[in-house]
Amino acid sequence: MTYSVDVSYEYQSVKSKLLKLSLLFSFILTIIIVADVLLITLSKEDYQVSMIIAIIITTLFSWFAIYFFTCIYSDVNHRYRYYKGYESGLKNEEEVVFLKQGDELCFVNGLYVYPIIVRYIYNLRCEDKTIFTLQENLNFEQGDKLTITTYQRVLISAEKHQ
Repeated sequence: MTYSVDVSYEYQSVKSKLLKLSLLFSFILTIIIVADVLLITLSKEDYQVSMIIAIIITTLFSWFAIYFFTCIYSDVNHRYRYYKGYESGLKNEEEVVFLKQGDELCFVNGLYVYPIIVRYIYNLRCEDKTIFTLQENLNFEQGDKLTITTYQRVLISAEKHQ
């Protein structure tokens, strides 16, 4: 039984999504700027009403921009940077014993992940550590011996052996 994350597919997917979000924001920004300029320049002698409308539109756009960059774009950007750094980053390959998987969703290294607890066996001592996985349910049972590959404490691949 094996588990693996197709990093190249995930990287291309998140890169495409980041590009789409950047283009969407740029398009909306362009429309707002053009609308504000046209609203002010095409107004007649009483430009105060047009200016108030332009201020309201710009204020609403500013609040949208804050929400966009802190919630939507930030999540995609974290995932993009994680997968971009995978090629040159340090990957650990070790043999462990699977103990259990948690149910709660955590935010680690810019990814929403699920914790799993594994036991590392060093020469004469054992140490339990928490690593993370992108998948909600792994099909491993307690006590399974695994060869795992992790990057920034996130499980990239695991292979069960006897």
